[in-house]
Amino acid sequence: MDIPARLRVSVLGRYEVDGRPVTSSRAMEFITALAVAGGSMSRDGLHHRIYERDVSASTLPTLAYRARKLGVDVRYEALGRRYVLAGPVMVDALLVLGLLKAGRVRGALTLYHGPCLPECDSPFAVSLRQTLEDRLVRCVLDSGDQELIKAASRLIDRWELAEPTATGDDPFCAVLSGSYLRSIGLASVDR
Repeated sequence: MDIPARLRVSVLGRYEVDGRPVTSSRAMEFITALAVAGGSMSRDGLHHRIYERDVSASTLPTLAYRARKLGVDVRYEALGRRYVLAGPVMVDALLVLGLLKAGRVRGALTLYHGPCLPECDSPFAVSLRQTLEDRLVRCVLDSGDQELIKAASRLIDRWELAEPTATGDDPFCAVLSGSYLRSIGLASVDR
């Protein structure tokens, strides 16, 4: 039996489909939402995750059309009122989450190229971005590997990662560090 090749979708720091740059962030968000849901989601579910307001009835069909133009086979099943990814799709953000779950922190950090769904502010995008960064930061810190922490601090702007890269101290003590005190105007405290 032939296993079909997975279409690679990048939404971490950039938008690409099989290495080709994409400009439509909404189409990429649509594809990602379907992938997160296991390849199928109701029309209403997609609408509520991607949009916080009422939109035209043609909005989701337009996103499906744009996804197909990118080479992602998306179909609408009228009977179940669902959109379905008809072919296998590998979204880099989901791969990073899978690697973290498997304890492969270094591999996950290697695949992380920036914020998930950059410039998207839907409830879905914000939640996925926050979940991914929270898990990645937590796993990196739990590893105790200073090189991983330094690498993560270059990619993710989080206070938990800032001071340990310089001192190797417990990340939760960073809030009382000299750099933190300087940032709030108390520079003379650490002199």
